[in-house]
Amino acid sequence: RGYWGNKIGAPHTVPVKVTGKCGSVSLRIIPAPRGTGLVAARVPKKLLQMAGYEDCFTSSDGHARTLGNFAKATFHAISSTYAFLTPDLWKPTKFTQNPFQLHSDYLAKPTK
Repeated sequence: RGYWGNKIGAPHTVPVKVTGKCGSVSLRIIPAPRGTGLVAARVPKKLLQMAGYEDCFTSSDGHARTLGNFAKATFHAISSTYAFLTPDLWKPTKFTQNPFQLHSDYLAKPTK
């Protein structure tokens, strides 16, 4: 789950626009501001609620009356958000010294 605009409070929406596809159905989940709610059809809304999303927009394309493909497309879009690695989940970077900084004492000595 992600934020919209800034990082105040707990994550409530998808981090970026994501797309899921199954058969002819293509579903796009779009981040929404806090308080918007789930703007989705019946099937995606239930899956998004079970996934813990509170605010997002959805857009579908294709033959969305095939509920199996519609649900699978929603599931694929949701599962692609869990693979998204946000900067707050990155491991801290350990910087090493430059060789010139590491051996500056030796390099500063005058040579004969």
